[in-house]
Amino acid sequence: MSLGPWVDKVSRDEIVEIASRLIAIPSPSGEERAVMEWVVAWCQARNLDSKIVAKNPARPNVVITVGDPATGPTLAMNGHLDTVPVSDLADWKTGPFEPTVSADGRKLVGRGASDMKSSTGVMLYLMGLFAEARFKGALQAHIVSDEETSARDGTIHVLDEVAAGNLPRPNYCLIGEKSDLKIRNAERGLVAFEITCLGRASHTAAARATGINAIAKAAKAVLALEQDLDKFHPAVGKPVISVNLISAGVAHNVVPGECTFSVDRRLIPGETVESARAEIEEVLAVVASTDPDFRYEMVTNPQGDAIPANITPDDSPVVRAVRDSARAVTGREPEPFVAWAGATDGRFYRQAGIDTVGYGPGGENAHGANEAVIIDDLVTQARVYAAVITDLLAPTSR
Repeated sequence: MSLGPWVDKVSRDEIVEIASRLIAIPSPSGEERAVMEWVVAWCQARNLDSKIVAKNPARPNVVITVGDPATGPTLAMNGHLDTVPVSDLADWKTGPFEPTVSADGRKLVGRGASDMKSSTGVMLYLMGLFAEARFKGALQAHIVSDEETSARDGTIHVLDEVAAGNLPRPNYCLIGEKSDLKIRNAERGLVAFEITCLGRASHTAAARATGINAIAKAAKAVLALEQDLDKFHPAVGKPVISVNLISAGVAHNVVPGECTFSVDRRLIPGETVESARAEIEEVLAVVASTDPDFRYEMVTNPQGDAIPANITPDDSPVVRAVRDSARAVTGREPEPFVAWAGATDGRFYRQAGIDTVGYGPGGENAHGANEAVIIDDLVTQARVYAAVITDLLAPTSR
């Protein structure tokens, strides 16, 4: 494919500058307003059409548009600017909000450098690069809050506004989360289960006479459930099950009558909430077969946030465009992203019927000390995105 002139215009220095400005503004989840105000000011200085979309005024989102959706497809780029808090300050070699290029020039270090202010900076840079272009359609950036928590004030709200007709509906979406320059057109689904093992409370003195310790029963269940799931899907890898929370007991001298634990289950295509529950019930039935006192109750999807595994077909125009662009820019066939990775906001776009592809840089120490992104990967991401934009929207200079 022909890359077009826009790819060659990509500036490493400008990308690092924008990413550094974003990193320098603390924005832990719940405190995104200041960084979003900077984004709005940045857009105004470049005469970019930006719209604040907020469910919670303290957690706004910014939607930036170049072009006219009425003239062709709309391609959105989604990036979040909230981060996790800094909890390990003593381990940082530089200040987490003092963006620093490593001595060898390879990495940009700071809170959010990898997850995902630098990649969002690439999206802002591209909006500026294409600010004067004429498109057959429109290019958007959905700069969102609240990705690290519930997404209800962020991407979910933006897509609610799309569904309400207050924002144009994208035909395609690019997600810039870390993917090591591999193509991520599918994600695991997720569902939670809350399991309460039932015992019989008693005084500790009578534990062996009248008590049934619910913690002991839960221990059997947890050990039975904590296992590798021997399945595989070529787009996302294996499903996962993990017991992550547990609660029991009212006093040190009372045998606990109940013990509740939560199960986080990540689904691959072909699995459902129902099939995952049936597998858990099958495992617990084996436990019960060896222990006549084993009893439990289970609640499925207690938070109401279950979502199935989601996949954008390989023959989607945006998947093809990302694959062809990555091949043309890098000179090699792009690999599929199959890793032990968490969910991204891409799942909400796919759930809304919008073809979505993840393609982002490599990095290290996300959520930890000395978080960093690989600068060369940011440049590659920008060049690939510019090629995708050229392919799907056919930009010309004014």
